[in-house]
Amino acid sequence: MRFLVTAGPTREFMDPVRFLSNRSSGKMGYAIAVAARDRGHEVVLISGPVSLSAPEGIRVVSVVSAAEMLDAVSTHFESCDALVMAAAVADWRPVEVSRLKVKKRQASSTLTLEPTADILMTLKPRKGSRTVVGFAAETADVEAEARRKVTAKRLDMIVANDVSQPDAGFDVDTNRVMFITADAPAIPFPVMSKREVAERIVKWVEQKRPGGMISEPRRPDQGQPLPVSEGTRLAKQWDFIREIDKLKSVLRRTLLLDGSRYENDAEHSWHLAVMAVLLCEHANEPRLDLARVIRMVLVHDIVEIDAGDTYCYDEIGNRDKVAREQVAAQRLFGLLPDEQRQDLMSIWAEFEARVTPEAKFAAALDRVQPLMHNFGTAGVVWKSHGVRSGQVLERNQHVEEGSRVLWEFAEDMIRDAVKRGYLDP
Repeated sequence: MRFLVTAGPTREFMDPVRFLSNRSSGKMGYAIAVAARDRGHEVVLISGPVSLSAPEGIRVVSVVSAAEMLDAVSTHFESCDALVMAAAVADWRPVEVSRLKVKKRQASSTLTLEPTADILMTLKPRKGSRTVVGFAAETADVEAEARRKVTAKRLDMIVANDVSQPDAGFDVDTNRVMFITADAPAIPFPVMSKREVAERIVKWVEQKRPGGMISEPRRPDQGQPLPVSEGTRLAKQWDFIREIDKLKSVLRRTLLLDGSRYENDAEHSWHLAVMAVLLCEHANEPRLDLARVIRMVLVHDIVEIDAGDTYCYDEIGNRDKVAREQVAAQRLFGLLPDEQRQDLMSIWAEFEARVTPEAKFAAALDRVQPLMHNFGTAGVVWKSHGVRSGQVLERNQHVEEGSRVLWEFAEDMIRDAVKRGYLDP
């Protein structure tokens, strides 16, 4: 899919040194562009003046004024499938722009303004089959004002937030938003990192568009019914088996070794299971229960169907990770017959606690595998998130609890990654 994303503020000059603008940092728009790129989409990012670095693999078109933003969006609108208008475009500009700096003694006490063009209203007649998402940064009557804009601008969805709140306004790393469409109740979200908000926006667009990537497969009750009696043991087992098919659509922040796309959770779990079979001789515990290790690595990420994949270096996202995954475990494993529910809950909890020899070795594999992928792809993901060697060492030091041999291997990889420039010291 071809995404067109706008980000940042615009500047409306009154003379060569003074301008009207706003507090937008561009972080939300850039997060949306990166999230779309990471899910395999082609992205053009039209950016106002910000202090953020251009993301790798994304075409960035830099603009300054609202008029330049309109021209750039109009140029790229025809070739996009989805527009996400996250930029905070100035509503007003000075009527007169002085060629020279206006001296204080010459300045009038009145500044005459005129409205800038409303980009979404301008594009409204050209919308066609495109999916268009707007933003509503409000300080009062947030939902009512957002709903007015959805209708007036013919938007598919608007992302609304109260920018007077310290955790949801401009120039912060978190946001508290609600998704609003014309024909459904608002969907409010708790405080999340802007990256998490971005991922939800991209997934919403994917679900909206025919042929878009399907990030949330149909629930079992939405597909063809299986020929088993409802409520039986077999029916419960099949419900769980069908539900965990969703794991194939949960993308991690780990590139495949050929760099072609991001790995999904099901692939990650299978890879760990094979690694357990091959590398168990390197575990610290010589009498390791290999079957239990394999069960752990196959089960450990199932909770991410509901809780999502939380990047290990995302400080904000990790704050409520445990709570989100506990709720997910109760629902997902709760689909099974009672003794199987208790068994898999126990296996999952054992992995998370990292106390038994089997759990320590399973956790070691879970650390080493993405380390290998980051090294093998020249540290692209590390660099895109600004990760440094000290963070990687701290993150992976638990490998030694399960295998001193694998820890030595991991340390060598980290040192070599720094030498090669894959990882900043």
